[in-house]
Amino acid sequence: AAPSQGTSNIICGVFHPENSQNAFLSLQDGKRDGFDYVVTELPVPIGIVAAAANGGVRKGSTSVRTDVKQMDSRWWSTSVVGIVGDPPHWKTASTGSVHNSSAATGSELMKVLTSSKIVTPKKKQEAEKIFWGMLEWASHMCIPAVILPTIPLGDGDFKTIISSSDEEDMFDDPSDNKPQDQTKTKNVSINNTSAKEYARLVSQLSTSSICSTSRVQLWIRVPLTLHHLQAYQLLLARCDHSPSVGCMLSITSPLNTTELPAVTRALHTFMGGGHVKGISWDVSVFLKNKRGYPTLSKGHQYLFRQVYGRLGRTLRTLVEGTLPGALNHEDGGSATRRFYLQYLAHLRSRAPLPSLLDSEEALLETPYLDNLQSPLQPLGDHLEYQTYETFEKDPVKYKRYGEAVELALEDGMKEGKFPFVKRVKSNMSYLRQIAAGECGELGLEELLLDGMNKRDGVVLDVDLYEATIFVVGAGRGPLVRESIAAVSRVASSMLAENKALIAKVVAIEKNPSAVLYLQSLKSTHRSWNGGEEYAEQLDVHYPHNCGNDIEELNRRGGITSPLPGLSNVTVIGCDMREATSHPVLQFMIQNEEFRADIVVSELLGSFGDNELSPECLDGVQRCGILKDNCVSIPQNYTAFIAPVSSSRLYSEARCQSSFPAHPEEGPAAPASGMQRALETPYVVRSHAASQTHPEISCWTFSHPRPSKSDMRMDVEDNSSNKINASAEAAKNINNDRHAHVSFRTDPMLGASAGCGYGAVDVEMSSMDIQEGGDGTNVTIHGFLGSFHSVLYESPPDKSKGGKMKRKSTDEERLSVISIAPNSFSVGMFSWFPLYFPLKQPLCVPEGSTVNCSVWRRSDDARVWYEWCAEVIDDDGNVW
Repeated sequence: AAPSQGTSNIICGVFHPENSQNAFLSLQDGKRDGFDYVVTELPVPIGIVAAAANGGVRKGSTSVRTDVKQMDSRWWSTSVVGIVGDPPHWKTASTGSVHNSSAATGSELMKVLTSSKIVTPKKKQEAEKIFWGMLEWASHMCIPAVILPTIPLGDGDFKTIISSSDEEDMFDDPSDNKPQDQTKTKNVSINNTSAKEYARLVSQLSTSSICSTSRVQLWIRVPLTLHHLQAYQLLLARCDHSPSVGCMLSITSPLNTTELPAVTRALHTFMGGGHVKGISWDVSVFLKNKRGYPTLSKGHQYLFRQVYGRLGRTLRTLVEGTLPGALNHEDGGSATRRFYLQYLAHLRSRAPLPSLLDSEEALLETPYLDNLQSPLQPLGDHLEYQTYETFEKDPVKYKRYGEAVELALEDGMKEGKFPFVKRVKSNMSYLRQIAAGECGELGLEELLLDGMNKRDGVVLDVDLYEATIFVVGAGRGPLVRESIAAVSRVASSMLAENKALIAKVVAIEKNPSAVLYLQSLKSTHRSWNGGEEYAEQLDVHYPHNCGNDIEELNRRGGITSPLPGLSNVTVIGCDMREATSHPVLQFMIQNEEFRADIVVSELLGSFGDNELSPECLDGVQRCGILKDNCVSIPQNYTAFIAPVSSSRLYSEARCQSSFPAHPEEGPAAPASGMQRALETPYVVRSHAASQTHPEISCWTFSHPRPSKSDMRMDVEDNSSNKINASAEAAKNINNDRHAHVSFRTDPMLGASAGCGYGAVDVEMSSMDIQEGGDGTNVTIHGFLGSFHSVLYESPPDKSKGGKMKRKSTDEERLSVISIAPNSFSVGMFSWFPLYFPLKQPLCVPEGSTVNCSVWRRSDDARVWYEWCAEVIDDDGNVW
């Protein structure tokens, strides 16, 4: 169901105990009050009710459902959730009336189904018929989900799970010496016989046609206590992490602010490993404000922000419980529940939730949440137009690239790296107009200085220098545009020193379709042509039939009257690693002054190097097209890895086994198989996931490869050319890597890193909690790979004594992009983490160490990763 109007994007349902067996009346009331769906008890098979009544069903009997003929199927399939309740004739015999708490619904039936004590075979057989009959009816009505009772924590003793007052407090400090009420923990065991029988029942149900064909989801009610959370995760493992099995987190008891660190710790891992589908709020946990309206305690408000901040885009909310007093449909019970919905919607609209869940970036990410994708392979495949378009919307990445190019140009001017061209006339007004138009077409027709009669600024003699910028893998040209803009900004800033800058920009792209787009930009944008009209030939600087006469080359290709701050772009269609095959690039290789001063690329993958950036950039350098002092943007990138707990990602990875191993062969292609599916890394926007430890670096790649000092000699080769030291440095490079990292116990279980995508939560990381406080175990289902890249960092200045020192404004001389949580570039969405699944999930007991080994391997045709993990507990046992 989509959220109703006025509910601030919160999808909320309601359970009316007074109309628990009439979905029509319940939905009427719920829709009127703004709820999106209602919960109804599933009916007992009619034959069992008739037998219990010792005869036929009488006309007007309350055991007959009348709502089935009052609503169309579309309402049942979109606006109704079922719940397994106790049979009406059992309520009369044993409990007498409806339970005081909605959380206890179905507990009597589940007690008979799972307990081996004080239950006759006939009674258990009847319970099985009732249970399966209820689920068959839900499947018949196309009800999307069914809420199942709480997992039993003791054999035959259900007091520990149906009464919130009898639940143990998971957040009590075990070091406290206060007396314990023995009745609260009596028979509490997450691995009892009843829990095993419950798991068998759910596992059988999840593989039946009810779930596999009708796609009915099973939502198990899980109260917020440590034992219930652990019992559910054990059940999920016994059900082989079935995607049909999820949980409805049930909030039925008070929560103090002193318990928040432990709440955060426990819920963090549970939201990743628990298939959390929804959260229910019992009306009994709400307080009243001065005006008598419902409100939540500070502790529950923090819980709301934590859960909805992580899962708010996919989470279902439920308001349930009996209202105070004898309220029913006629005297306004539903209307009173409307205030609970309004308050929850109010919490959903408070910061920081809207910025996390409703921003343009969040809406763009929503279709990709927990959706495993094969990493892009731009080296082997041509990207689609739409893919380029999506990545170009990133508001952060290209800004950082532009800053990096600007820093590199400024430092190059200071170090005297760029060749002097000529002295020209210019003034501040002219360059200010260039800077003002740096993000679009520059209005160059107004910038010509033929009259030299600008209103402001004195005409100056300016020394003009020229930088050569290579953009390799130019795509549709976003890095070209950023480079052009950076040149104009630097030229404007240096006019006070009577210096200015122009640039030759060479855009290299192997995708023929993208080359066509670049040529279109070249033909229509004067800013790509140094302010002049479009020339007939595309390679303006370097004609294809060029010889070795540099003066003739400059006469034909250069700008006759170069204007400070402008750039001229050359579009070349070829593989960047095969520059020697293109005549224009051949000429540049043979003439050092035409080689690249700066090489810019956006070849990074989610793990830094997984889209073969090292192989591509080494190939460019090996061709000899870079100057010995060439600067690469990015300068370096580091791969990071961290354990992740996510039943959802693990289930999705297992599902890949049924997909074709080679999709290009069509649906008849052989399936991937389980081994291949779990030995493949996937790009994913992790959502229902929990990073359990801070990320650790694996390896770093830096570019360009440094030249060896003994290569910088004027030695002649067979072609009478000097040895290209930069090219020699890139030969015989081995880009294989390996790393062995150990993840020690984190007291907060990685809660500050959230789902493993996004910046760390400073508030959570500062929480104070004693290590080993509650014995929480963690299940890891794989690892998340990320990267941190320094696009450009200015070199340190040399002091008079020859020592290197940093400026006080050092942070302004650095441009970085990162998806590693501890240095995440907020607002950037071009990369999602890389998920490395494990073949079997690993249980990590409290205080244990997780060891991970990862290898980057390659041969002449491909590059791949290998990984493995082990857990070592305090006693030295290894898993």
